[in-house]
Amino acid sequence: MCRSRKIGSFVRTFLRGSRLERELSEEVEGALAELIARKIRSGLAPHEARRYALIELGGIEQVKEDARHARVGYGVEMTLRDIRYGWRSLWRSPGFALVVILTLALGIGANVTMFSVARSVLWRALPYPDADRIVLVTVDARGVSNAGAAAGELLDIREQSRFIDHVCTIAGVEAHLNIDGEVELVAAASVTDDVLPLFGAVPLALGRTLRTTEDYSAGLMRIVISHDLWRRRFGGDPTIVGRRVQVNNKDMQVVGVLGSGLRMFLPPSAGAAEQIDVWFPLTAEDLGSSREYRGLPILGRLAPGATLRQAQAELDVLAARFVRDHPDAYPDGALRLSVTPLRDALTEDARPALLALAAAVGFVLLVACVNVANVTLARNKNRENELAIRRALGAAKIRLVRQLFTESLLLTALGGGTGLLAGYLGLQLVDWLRPIHLPRQAEISVDGTVVVYAVALSVATSLAFGLLPALRLASDRQPHALRAARSGTSAPATRRLQRALVIAEVALSIVPLVAAGLMLRTFVHLVGAPIGFDPSNLLTANTSISLRELPDASRRWAFYREVMDRVRQVPDVEGVSAASPLPFASSTRRYGREGDEETPLSLGTYQSVMPRYLGLAQITLRAGRDFAVEDIDAERPVVIIDQRIARQLWPGGALGKRLVVEAGPRRQALEVIGVTNAVRMTDIRDEATPHFFVPYHVHPIEMSLLVQTRQSAEAIGPAIKRTIDALGTGRAVSDIRPMSDRIADSMSDTRFTMFVLVGFASAALLLAGIGLYGTLAYLTSQRTRELGVRMALGASVGQIMAMIVREGIALTAVGAGIGLLGALAITGTIRGLLYHVKPFDSVTVLLVSALVVAVAMLAASRPAWRAARIDPNLALRSE
Repeated sequence: MCRSRKIGSFVRTFLRGSRLERELSEEVEGALAELIARKIRSGLAPHEARRYALIELGGIEQVKEDARHARVGYGVEMTLRDIRYGWRSLWRSPGFALVVILTLALGIGANVTMFSVARSVLWRALPYPDADRIVLVTVDARGVSNAGAAAGELLDIREQSRFIDHVCTIAGVEAHLNIDGEVELVAAASVTDDVLPLFGAVPLALGRTLRTTEDYSAGLMRIVISHDLWRRRFGGDPTIVGRRVQVNNKDMQVVGVLGSGLRMFLPPSAGAAEQIDVWFPLTAEDLGSSREYRGLPILGRLAPGATLRQAQAELDVLAARFVRDHPDAYPDGALRLSVTPLRDALTEDARPALLALAAAVGFVLLVACVNVANVTLARNKNRENELAIRRALGAAKIRLVRQLFTESLLLTALGGGTGLLAGYLGLQLVDWLRPIHLPRQAEISVDGTVVVYAVALSVATSLAFGLLPALRLASDRQPHALRAARSGTSAPATRRLQRALVIAEVALSIVPLVAAGLMLRTFVHLVGAPIGFDPSNLLTANTSISLRELPDASRRWAFYREVMDRVRQVPDVEGVSAASPLPFASSTRRYGREGDEETPLSLGTYQSVMPRYLGLAQITLRAGRDFAVEDIDAERPVVIIDQRIARQLWPGGALGKRLVVEAGPRRQALEVIGVTNAVRMTDIRDEATPHFFVPYHVHPIEMSLLVQTRQSAEAIGPAIKRTIDALGTGRAVSDIRPMSDRIADSMSDTRFTMFVLVGFASAALLLAGIGLYGTLAYLTSQRTRELGVRMALGASVGQIMAMIVREGIALTAVGAGIGLLGALAITGTIRGLLYHVKPFDSVTVLLVSALVVAVAMLAASRPAWRAARIDPNLALRSE
């Protein structure tokens, strides 16, 4: 048949279906009438003639079916017919359809959410040219992992490396942009020439990129601004190139505007914001050649044809050469240079938690599939008569399987669509939780790839829960429903399968439950961890100064003293001090005991603080005194240490001793005037790193205010900002918020993992409970006559209820035992996320077991109660 005739036949099949059926019936009836007439002429009676004619013809419906198979488009027509029939069947069972759709939506929605997150964070290529070849070089030096590079190391790697080119660095800074008297704080970065080309920012939308050899001429710094800042603050002015703007109290000239959409996806150790609005040039003179001061990230791209292994081997050689050529810079003789693909470095911290969550949603989906398969088996039991009649009328097994599987696909399509919506809502929850260390959050969305994943997952789910019940129900080995016994009980094999599915549900739900319990206990321990200070009623505010206008420590101290005096006069302010850096952003320095040249210096965190800081933060002084105004006025070399340093260096008493603090190439001896309780300043989990405080003049850097007040940041923040702005600093006061928010931010990743795991585990437990309830209710209904006989023979209500509940508890116990073995094998993978909790914690196991047993008893109670209310007389007379 030519193509045009095939198309015509296909169109007629759909547009003239009723007429074709009528013509087919007329043809078959005509052929049958002719056969009957022929049989009558041969001498048979009319009724016998019709019988033999039907036998010879092969059955009216069978002939029609064979004729339909010959039509072009018959398969599509049958599929549409199956869909219509399936829809009517589901419409007659709304409870079953609703349970299945919601169950699938829960499983698919959770997986869509986690797939969107994992794809954007872990698997999607970075939006840069040759992104897979961009690398980060990490430096371990002087006993500190990922300490950052020294300027001399950066310059030497740039000059000597053959396998890494475009070697560059970036330093995150702040830019206070003053336009028409309005000061705005924006994220900025000082970069070497290769940074913008490396990340695909060239060519620019307007102007040129940075060229450090030109951008300092005549003392006027040139800058590049972002496309967003150009639109937002300059109205998209096309003449912006060459315009002078005031940044950080200094005139600068805009030489370029970046294209839209550039985001810097760098690990937290790089210290650069994702959205950078102002780009400053960073010259070799700025960097110098020192090997003492560290903290620079090294970025680059693998040279053409170079491999990661070759680059690492070269860095190993360079590290050995640096140690040999500069022994004073590496007193321990150790330097480690490691090259890592940028995407791996970016996701290193987030990967374990995301993989754990991905595994958890996999269990949720498996529980959902098992649950739906169980419910479908129970429903299909009630359809045995229907399918037996269809088989008796000649329907082939493949035809029945196709019909049942079409219903499963229809359910999965509805569940998948609802699940896609649930996945989108799940992403809104992720955005609300907003873990601060989760990279690339702006790129997490539901796009075409996610939709394709949801469709594929729906089809796979349909195969998982729909095919087995369909094959089983359509099987020739099914008991003939038309000869079913009066009891109507399920076949033993079906009952065993349903019980096995319940056990599987419980076992699968145990694993995410145990993981969620471990994360919940971790979060509780973190909340109760002794951080050494009290954030209650404290606000923080970042204040900046111009180091150029206030070059010496005494002038900076005078400025901050005036700031604190003025803020102290603001209504509802009860106390003011200042510190830098604030908790959980502290810097590290090495310290030791004066006169002990043999012992290597230890690593500790430190803060530069103003008087009264310890009192406002409620840091307990174990011995000695706090800093006083006179200490800073007289520039006394003093220090306050925590009790860990005191026990380490002077167990007999630390007051009056001298602590040596290393600051780059020089060391400073400071007298210990106080000892505090142990304070955690880097991370709540960090119990080992000790801490010390120095007065402001020892390290006169930009400070953040600490304000004691019972008012909220929203209520008192504007007054604090106006008070400081009145000093005319030309710098914006930023990030006014409670100290407790900073502590919450330090736990945001753990909180995110905990909330999501608890949500997934709750969903799995709910599904398992529903599955257990449905199975027990169905099996109980199938045992009506048996229970009636037991009650007629004297079984009490309590005995009947106990029998049903025991069955539920037994299934739960077997499933829980299998699930705990699985949890024992899997939860070790989240060891790095835990705090003061073992991967197989006995308390967590007991609590989870008790919770599962409680849910099992609740799920079994209603079927047991219904069984106990059976009337024996009615049960024994029931069909």
